[in-house]
Amino acid sequence: MSRPTRAGWHPVALVSAHLVALLLMSSWLLEPTRGLWLALDEQLFWAMNRSLEWNRAWQQLWAVANNRAFDLVAGISMLLLFVHHALLNERERILHYLSVLGVMFFVLLVLLLISKELPIERPSATAQFPEALRLSQLVPEIPTKDYSSDSFPGDHGLVLLVCAGYALAYLPAGYGLLALLFMVLFTLPRLMSGAHWVTDEIVGAVSVGLPALAWLFATPLQETLLNSVRQRVESVGKRLLRRGRLS
Repeated sequence: MSRPTRAGWHPVALVSAHLVALLLMSSWLLEPTRGLWLALDEQLFWAMNRSLEWNRAWQQLWAVANNRAFDLVAGISMLLLFVHHALLNERERILHYLSVLGVMFFVLLVLLLISKELPIERPSATAQFPEALRLSQLVPEIPTKDYSSDSFPGDHGLVLLVCAGYALAYLPAGYGLLALLFMVLFTLPRLMSGAHWVTDEIVGAVSVGLPALAWLFATPLQETLLNSVRQRVESVGKRLLRRGRLS
């Protein structure tokens, strides 16, 4: 069975999420911890970037993983967690899960728009270090995302974090853990290519995504949105069912 969500206000969870986000962002913006974060960024970037010298197969692997089409693999993998559970265990609640996914896509769209408005501009590692190896040059036959003029916060990490949050809220624990694993695995390609720094994800994505998840699941907001979408989905489903019977 799916894990039930607890509708209502949960002040401790709500405040805790905002405190974690505030502490993370403050530690990244202010000294002395800012220097530690930036040092971690550079060390991890150069370790991953130098690994691109290993061999041609390694380069091609990460070039494919950074192709825009591969982004669909990440999205479909998260989607299949919901589809697999719904079809295998709760087929009678298909409309419920369709409604959950509908709300999740709407939330993702809003968060991506908000993230673009943050007053922080930060070039990616490959933009900051012209001498860095570039997958687009190493494997020119595969269109690759390996550069960004403004990489903060990490949009991939943000999307995957929210998807994992929904999986943890609505699916059994095993699916939630798998979603967390997907979150880490599908965030790696942009780090390997240098299109994002590690703190774009650890600090940027978490500082935006965690408070958003708290407002959704530590308040009645998610249930309110879900009920609204579910009514519309059920209405459309009934209409389609009636038409099918008439035909």
